[in-house]
Amino acid sequence: MNNTPPLDSLLTYFNLSNKSIASSRWWNDLVKNGSPLIKVQQGGGCRVLFIWQDPEGGKPSSTTSAVILNVSALTNHNTWQPSCLTRYGDSDLWFACLNVNEKWRSSYSFIPIQSHQLPRLVKQQSDGSRDAQRRWWLEVVKQQVQDPLNTGPTIVSAWGLSSPLHLPSAPRELGWHEWDQGKLASLPIAEYVNFTWFAEQLDNERQCTLFSTASGNAPLVILLDGEKWGEDSGMLSVLQYLTNLNQIAPAHYLLIPAIDNKTRWQELSCYQPFWQSIIQELLPQVADKLLLSHKSITEYVVAGQSLGGLSAVYAGTYFAAYFTKVISLSGSFWWPEIERMQDPDAFKLANPDWSKVLPKNSLAERVSNKEISVADLHIYQTVGNAEKELSVYNALYYEIFKQNGANIIYQEVDGGHDWLSWRSSLINGLVALFPSKI
Repeated sequence: MNNTPPLDSLLTYFNLSNKSIASSRWWNDLVKNGSPLIKVQQGGGCRVLFIWQDPEGGKPSSTTSAVILNVSALTNHNTWQPSCLTRYGDSDLWFACLNVNEKWRSSYSFIPIQSHQLPRLVKQQSDGSRDAQRRWWLEVVKQQVQDPLNTGPTIVSAWGLSSPLHLPSAPRELGWHEWDQGKLASLPIAEYVNFTWFAEQLDNERQCTLFSTASGNAPLVILLDGEKWGEDSGMLSVLQYLTNLNQIAPAHYLLIPAIDNKTRWQELSCYQPFWQSIIQELLPQVADKLLLSHKSITEYVVAGQSLGGLSAVYAGTYFAAYFTKVISLSGSFWWPEIERMQDPDAFKLANPDWSKVLPKNSLAERVSNKEISVADLHIYQTVGNAEKELSVYNALYYEIFKQNGANIIYQEVDGGHDWLSWRSSLINGLVALFPSKI
């Protein structure tokens, strides 16, 4: 399924031994080097060599028939012929090589599949449709595993566990380099409070987290999909670290988690009751908790990614009296025309001017028609340059918002729809919207 050169020549290219490949001694030497192996090419770009050791051993003993290489935004999730690793002979070694932009940053994982899950067989046994392919992908992606040879910290995403891929010229990450190196492990952070939000208007409940790097009055930053930004993610430590260095102004942070995928789709798709409940039920509760330690809120900010990026902008436009600053990362600005996302190729064929036409009844169309205003809204917006159609929609939104008076910072980053990109952009957004006064 790919055209990877022979492993012997690749190992020579990466200055590794091609003697006794896949022997115990060879594996021990590779562990010392770590993986993936990266080499800058003349004229730009990098070659990246991925290597995975089958825990079940070589071909005679293993149930693994193929291993999908799942690199965020580089792996095509919408094909029956995904990029795969190649098994070296009958050994336990699988490998693949990619040419990647030297500024690239994203997560990646391996997806080992068994014979009955091979895409060509599943395609033959189904109707071969896009829906069938999508169902197959959503099933096999549950089996993704991180790279045990990668020395970086584990990345937790919506798909599962993955590993980080930082190319040599990727932009510097504020605070995250120190976290990845383990330098913040012993950093004292402010005590955070977990509490239950009983949302009567939504008829549900969830555990929220309130964390503060401020000692008094400060902005409240709402982090949507808050379960992804808890202590284990490193976000609280990075926020504390950068605040201590005066790179981010002190603030209070409210982490609002998603309950489940179905509820998330409803609540973050420009759903007015969700934000009404936050304003009328949750924020007073947060204010009371802060008051117990003599703290208060000066203004409200919303940050989100994907559907959360859409919802954050919705909050800033429809509840402008509360939310004047927004961080939108890879916003799902195809909404509400879900067909733009579900089958983009078919949509583009049916709509040749798709890249110039705003989704009907979208936030951008309403702003363009003067139904809602963004004149007083401060927005920090990013999207990955490998996010294909989504980057087009984000660019459309940026132009409409800018033309209609929004104070907006827009950046395309070298990456995809990925938590590794979002963690950097979230911090950069906070720095941009809340620069330290010292």
